[in-house]
Amino acid sequence: MPEPLHDISKLTTGAAIRRSRTILGQKRDIASISSIIKKISRRSAEKENLILFLRRHWINLFGQLFPFAAIIVLLFVIFLLFDYFIGFDLISDLEMQMLRFAIALFALFLWSFVFIVFIDYYLDIWIVTEQRIVDIQQKGLFRREISELRLEKVQDLTTEITGIIPTFFDYGDLYVQTAGKRERFLFKSIPHPERVRDVILVLSEEEGKI
Repeated sequence: MPEPLHDISKLTTGAAIRRSRTILGQKRDIASISSIIKKISRRSAEKENLILFLRRHWINLFGQLFPFAAIIVLLFVIFLLFDYFIGFDLISDLEMQMLRFAIALFALFLWSFVFIVFIDYYLDIWIVTEQRIVDIQQKGLFRREISELRLEKVQDLTTEITGIIPTFFDYGDLYVQTAGKRERFLFKSIPHPERVRDVILVLSEEEGKI
């Protein structure tokens, strides 16, 4: 039997996460993936072993933060141009205080936005074990959703890589069609989606034989 959801942290050890990166480190055929999974099962005394530990690709995080970085650079350029052509000596004390307040307010808003985006990125996790898929989604700061899918319920796997940048960096979406109440699991913007698909395919076929 798999560990309860609240004990899933027992599976995500440093060694297990490093092993997950090794599995996805290169393109492998089905036979090679199956052999690796069998070795993990034989070497570990645990009833359930982590196979894949996934977050969204770092490009996804960069894409969310880039517009704000561009705005900061633009405002900094405007600040320098204003100081060069007009100068802050012409601004009254009241106007200077208001300007400082606006800068402080903007800095607070920016820090809050970056913090929320990073937390959402860092805590959105997909875990694949020999028996199940666990989808952990962070919804804002104070809400977290955890969904579980048994591998024998996997019916279809579809990958989608769209665009030049996703193709170059090899990241995209993986859709898992299921026979359960939740018809579709989405692995969003994950690295090497086709490799992940092959691993889940092998695991679901092996689980279906038990």
